[in-house]
This record gives sequence, C-alpha cells and structure tokens, in this order.
Amino acid sequence: MKQALYGISGGLVAGLLFLSILFLGPLSNRQDAAPVESQAATVSAVATSSAVATESATVSAVVSQSCSVKEFLEADGILDLQAQVVDVSTSAVLLDVNSKVGARTASVLKLVTAAAALETLGPNYVVTTRVYVDSLDPSILYVVGAGDVTLSRTDVTSQSVYKNAPKLATLIRQITKALPGQTFSQIVVDSSLYGAKNGDWKNDWDKKGIAEGYMSRVSALQIDGDRNNPAGKDSARGSDPVARAGKWFREALGAAGTKAVVVNGIAPTTAREIAKVTSRPIKEWIDYMLVVSDNTLAEALARLVAIDTGFGTSFASLDGAYKLALKNTGLDLSSLRIEDGSGLSDYNAASPALINSLLGLIQAGYGDFEVIKDGMPVAGTPGSLSYRLEDAAGKITAKTGWIQTGYTLAGFMQTPDGGNLLFTIYNLGKVTEANREAMDDLAMGIYNCGTLLGNQ
Repeated sequence: MKQALYGISGGLVAGLLFLSILFLGPLSNRQDAAPVESQAATVSAVATSSAVATESATVSAVVSQSCSVKEFLEADGILDLQAQVVDVSTSAVLLDVNSKVGARTASVLKLVTAAAALETLGPNYVVTTRVYVDSLDPSILYVVGAGDVTLSRTDVTSQSVYKNAPKLATLIRQITKALPGQTFSQIVVDSSLYGAKNGDWKNDWDKKGIAEGYMSRVSALQIDGDRNNPAGKDSARGSDPVARAGKWFREALGAAGTKAVVVNGIAPTTAREIAKVTSRPIKEWIDYMLVVSDNTLAEALARLVAIDTGFGTSFASLDGAYKLALKNTGLDLSSLRIEDGSGLSDYNAASPALINSLLGLIQAGYGDFEVIKDGMPVAGTPGSLSYRLEDAAGKITAKTGWIQTGYTLAGFMQTPDGGNLLFTIYNLGKVTEANREAMDDLAMGIYNCGTLLGNQ
C-alpha cells in the first residue's frame, strides 16, 4: 500500500502542511477558475493553525465578526442544519452549527473516497482486464474483471462517457491475433474478485437509480458502467452487469462468437492469457467522478481500496479499509462511518468538521490530494455546479451532494474581500429542490460576507 510509505505521524503531517499553506499560500484551482490568492501568515494564524487540521476548534474558537447570515440560517428551506466555515489564512472558525457530529453526507463522501484511493493506490494506478483461453479447449474464453467499470464497447473512433477508455475492440484484435481463425463455443465471464456473481446492490439504495441511470450494480466486470447508451451519463443501467458484459463481448467477437454460450464462472489457473487492456489512471477516474458525481466510479474505487488494504471485497469491508487508508493523514476519523463509496446510503456518516479538515489538506497540497481539487466542480462551469451559485462563478469550487434525505455542499470560496474560506454545509431532512436553493442561498451569504462572517 502506498500509505505504508509514510513514516511520520499523521498529526505532524497535518500541522506542517497547514503551516506551509499559511506561508506559501494555497494551490491554484482548475484552469477555468480564477487562482486563489496567497494569504500572508501572521503570528496568530500560526498559533491557531491546528484548528482546521485536527478538528480541535472549540466554541471559544468561533470568532465574533460583523457580517451575519442569520436570515439564511433561519430560512424556511433550512431543515436540520450542520455547517462549518473556516478562514484559511487564520484557521479561525467563522461559522459553526453542530459541526462535530457525524451525519449522512450524500455525495460529499466522494471526497473521502478520492482521498482513500489516492492514499492507498496512488494517482497513476490502473486496472487491467484480461482474457484467457482454456489450456485444453481453445474454443473456451475467460473474460476476467478486475474492477474497471470504464471498459467500453464503443468503436475506436467514438468516446463513451469515460474519455479514452479501454476498448473491447482492442481485446478482440489481440484475441484474433493469438487464435487466428478460431471460433468459440463458450465465453466464461469471471467477476469473482468481488464475490457477487451478478453484481452487488446495497439494500438501502433506491432501485430507481438503475432506471434513472445514476447507479449500476457493483461488479468487478462490467462495460461502460453497464449503461444502455455508452455516451449517455444518465443512461439506464441493467440488472446483471456481468451477463451484459458477456453479451457485449460475444457481439464484439463477430462471426467467431456467434455460437458461443455466455456463462458465469472462474478462470482456472491453467488458462493462458491472450489479451489484456488497462484503464486510464485513477486520477482521471477521480476527476470525472467528482465533476459529475459518478456513483459507479465511486463504488469501483471503494472496492479497490478495500482490496488493497486487505479488508475484503464487500460493502462491509469499506469502513475499516477507509480508516486504514486515511490513518496517516492526521484526520480525526471518529465521526466517520463508511457504508458505501458513493454516499448513496443514509447510513454513511462524517462530520462537517471532518470534511473541512480534509479540505484543508487538499488546499495545502497534502500527498496527491491536488488531484481532488482539480476534479471538483466549479460554479459556472460544466459539472454539477454549472447552474448553481452563478453569482460566484469561478470563485466557488465545491462537491455537491443529494439523496432523498439531504442536500450537502463542501469546498472552497475565494470571497469578494480577498478571503479564502473552507466550508461544509449539510441541509438534512426530507428534501425538495427548495431545500437545495435554501442551502445555496446560505452558501452565497457566506461568500458575500467573506472573512467578516460571524457565527450569528
């Protein structure tokens, strides 16, 4: 594991990183957003820098300032609110509403998934899908999945939603070269890496995610995220991604696969490898996962983290895997509970203070975490913030979240007064679009107050 390379304590790492950000200034944002201005460190900022990194800020650390967002806090659309806002330049907590309590995060959890993946796997990790031929019967092929949900059936001149994804066509060319003239009687699809033969589904997930195209069943072998339309982000998914992968593989074989029967199975150790393709590096997965909130990629990354940390391959393995993956960051993980990698479950939990602490590490350039900020949506640009927070276009970079029981938002603000804020907001309850608008109004109120924001 990549995490084993870190030899110093997590707390020291977090403290040193926050000192460095205070003196050197934050990293620049993605290219289509204005860069964050450097902040000059002061003696008082150095003295309080640990407040962001370790969640140790207390009520007494909340500053009293002149700009109020009370009207937004008390708006009808605000339900069960949890929030925290931190001034990066001083580490002062400008707003705190029940911020230390773990609660459901919705897709803000994808920030944690990205961090865990970068800590264990590294940004350049790739996943390899392999094809084997039976050692005794060359008409039997084994297609073995290793967790790449981006493998695509699109032709070589077309793109799926996953840019430059590996192609079935590439596998077919390699098979044809290795076995010229061979026809096939059987295609064995092997998704055994995750255990579930037909793909896994969490009991508390809403099944409409399949029909509405925002989630596929979790499997080690699937093609185009199991979308009906490879180029449609929200295209409907199927009920058995492994069987559909076998079907599309057989079709890609053309005449050589016409009579082949697709069956589930496990490739024997005696089978001979004849073809393979590798995914794009997971830093590209993370970028797409964050900007459009792709749940299928999030669950794929979560399982890879669990496997890499040795915790297993099921949903139950994720909590321990994430906590081990993140142990060297210095984050206080006491509020963290991981039920899935995407944030779809109501039973995930992380406090706003923990998310802000993670944002602080991202801002400070900890490890490979700059990959996370590069992938986060920016107000006024394509992605899940394209039509929101329009008056702060290019100035707010944030991960959005929505489930039926809450809206969430967490990220960075470059405020009109030259400030640089970290913020996390949860608006929890049975939500409608009005509750999202109320949360966004609060975010804009915070943005307009900037560093003068008070906990009022």
